[in-house]
Amino acid sequence: MADHRAFEKLHVEEQEKADLGGLLEQLNLPPAFVEFVRKHQKTIYITIGVIAIVVIIWALYGSYVENRRVASSSALAQAQKLEGEERFAALENVAEEFSGTGAGIWAKVEIARNYLENNDFESGLQSYVAVRESIDGDNPLYNLVIFGIAQAQESLGNYDDAIVEYEKLKRVMGYEGIGHTGVARVYEVQGKLDRAINEYEQYMGTLPGSLADNLEKRYVAEKLSALKAQQ
Repeated sequence: MADHRAFEKLHVEEQEKADLGGLLEQLNLPPAFVEFVRKHQKTIYITIGVIAIVVIIWALYGSYVENRRVASSSALAQAQKLEGEERFAALENVAEEFSGTGAGIWAKVEIARNYLENNDFESGLQSYVAVRESIDGDNPLYNLVIFGIAQAQESLGNYDDAIVEYEKLKRVMGYEGIGHTGVARVYEVQGKLDRAINEYEQYMGTLPGSLADNLEKRYVAEKLSALKAQQ
């Protein structure tokens, strides 16, 4: 009989432990609030469980992303220390294994640049275009990729396409000079000296200082003199 009473006492205590409303009563919370909690206790437990699971998953995902970022940066650094075909193969591995990460995108840019350095302009162009299609316009590499595309188009003799890309760079802070000189150089190659001169003159007007203290301005002035002498 005593054992039976002990069991009943234990059973009641376990029920009390699971009674969230009873716990809130001990905290002297408003009766209406306690009643609401007791009425919806199961839903509250489920909600708390779901929130806990979401928090845990988010924490694990954050850890995964950080570990992947560190691993990709390390792999890229190791690849860049190599030379020749070994370097190219290592960059391809980084681009494939860590696709979507900053290091993976940078590896793809390096691969495209490597093509241009080896005069494989068509492959370089395709690689740069593929990178541009995979990133947003606010990515720090976006304008560098435009420059690569412009260089590839110019090298392939696609002058109109090259000018389109260089024109974009003229409107980007830090790339204005590349844009202006790129457009002017393409016009010069095409024999359109008037347009080349006009482009250099526009660029000259944006440069501060004098010829004596601004090397870029001096370079543009020399180009203008040389082009005008050819007219």
